[in-house]
Amino acid sequence: MSDDEPVFTPSKFAEHEAQVRGMKREETRIPPQLIVVYSSRYLKYLQKITHSKPVKWWYNRQRPLHAGYYGDKPISILCNWIGAPAASMMLEEVIAFGAKKIIEVGVAGGIQPYLRPGDILLVTGARRDEGTSYHYFPSKVELQCSRELCKRIEDYFVKHRLKYHKGIVWTTDGVYRETRGKFRKFQGEGVLGVNMETSALLAVSQYRKVKFSSLQVVSDVLSEEGWILAFGSKEVRNSMKKAFEGALQALT
Repeated sequence: MSDDEPVFTPSKFAEHEAQVRGMKREETRIPPQLIVVYSSRYLKYLQKITHSKPVKWWYNRQRPLHAGYYGDKPISILCNWIGAPAASMMLEEVIAFGAKKIIEVGVAGGIQPYLRPGDILLVTGARRDEGTSYHYFPSKVELQCSRELCKRIEDYFVKHRLKYHKGIVWTTDGVYRETRGKFRKFQGEGVLGVNMETSALLAVSQYRKVKFSSLQVVSDVLSEEGWILAFGSKEVRNSMKKAFEGALQALT
């Protein structure tokens, strides 16, 4: 065993979970198309339109995993933890259980002056300001979303004349350390928004060679003068539903 080889892998965890439940490994396979959300509110919304049900053997009741259908296509839905380390850990596990095409739908703080709450961001890549991704790739490696999934999402938005912004996001572990210096740096580079998970999930997906894309809805807007909050606004809720529709169409 090399020094870089992990002592415990997601596959071993999946084998353990099957064993303790008296199941065969193949019985724990989930639909390979996966949507990742972070809120029980939106999990319930997706549950209605996919007729999904909780996966009974799934070990974590606080962060449920559902399986259902969109049309006649199977779909998985994970209500993930917030924050890069925990979100990445759980993504590793669902990939081990069979997820292969993944779209994250979350919220981000807009950092460009033209962005408003409810704007939809089609993410193409991420700037790494968290710690988890560096356990997968050195700093020189750029993390980019699946071109195939991005194109499918974009085709849907164009067809239905839905407004969106396309570009990269900044992912940080330090919510209250989004300094003015970092804000100016990333804004000047054209970064659209800031969140807590995307670059780490991208690193996991790229390392495991699965397809990953991300849609973010602007839920708050940052500027050097302050912070405008709109997490529960009608504009954000409506745009989240549009984002889910685009994600479901792209996956199925």
